[in-house]
Amino acid sequence: MKALMYIGDQQMEVREINAPDGAFLVKVLGCTVCGTDLKTWKQGHPYFKPPTILGHEFYGRVERAPEESGYKPGDYVVVAPYGECGECEMCRSGVPQLCENKDYVETGAFCEMIEVPLSFVERGVIKLEGPDYVYALTEPLACVLTALDQLEIRPSDKVLIVGGGPMGTLAAMTLLEQGVDVRVGEINPKRQEKLREWGIPCETTDHWYAQDKYDKIVVAVNVPALIEEAVRKVKSGGKVHVFAGLPSDTELKIPAKDLHYRFVQIMGCSGFAIPAFRRAFEMIKKNPARYQALITHRFPLEKGQEAMETLAKGEAFKIMIEP
Repeated sequence: MKALMYIGDQQMEVREINAPDGAFLVKVLGCTVCGTDLKTWKQGHPYFKPPTILGHEFYGRVERAPEESGYKPGDYVVVAPYGECGECEMCRSGVPQLCENKDYVETGAFCEMIEVPLSFVERGVIKLEGPDYVYALTEPLACVLTALDQLEIRPSDKVLIVGGGPMGTLAAMTLLEQGVDVRVGEINPKRQEKLREWGIPCETTDHWYAQDKYDKIVVAVNVPALIEEAVRKVKSGGKVHVFAGLPSDTELKIPAKDLHYRFVQIMGCSGFAIPAFRRAFEMIKKNPARYQALITHRFPLEKGQEAMETLAKGEAFKIMIEP
């Protein structure tokens, strides 16, 4: 089969590799590019050594399935890239995102075929009514829901999302649907235009962090200085969520007085658990057109290098690669 391989040094290359031969196979119909994929392509990643296949936000069509699985060839599905066991210490402690015994889809999804472990099919595969590429956004939306749950946002809260990329926009869309007063801080003119087009209030100046204006701040860009400023400027008793990933050795300078005297809470998370994945699916199912707008560009597998370059230049919002 064909696979789009990350081969290092900002290079993607289509190669012929052996197709999987498992009991449950899914033909990948589309996989969106996430921020981690782009970061890996730009500067490498300790977990993804080239040559390797990136991509995990995908939907597809069942090509092979045991009868007892509840699926048959031709069924359209969205697949979680991993899922918690539900039994380990982390799962029992209420943080299944840190599960010690996760099931994983075997490879990245920038390829023609994916094998799903039979032990994971019941938990990690959801049947679709038909082919619709919008469901590739189920995984990123699940990550957003996980963060918003952690923040415990109240209807009366004023919320700032710093960064109007795909994840920040998904967060804003979710909160707007809940009736929350939310703003997005974004400096990219093209993204500002899209946010306004989608009815999302957008702050475009350096006055995002007006003192005592916001009860909750989500930092969805990986700039440490913005996190530090959020802690200083969030309302007393407020919460700051470090949503964007930072290098593991990043150190933040946080004034102790904001924690001790102003009761500011700092938190972060990554990933999702299966219940959030299923909630995200149901949300998209209710209003697919709203979410579909986020996918502004679609590229065939053979143009994967061009897709990454387009995203790196800020010329797209969310890109889908289609084998």
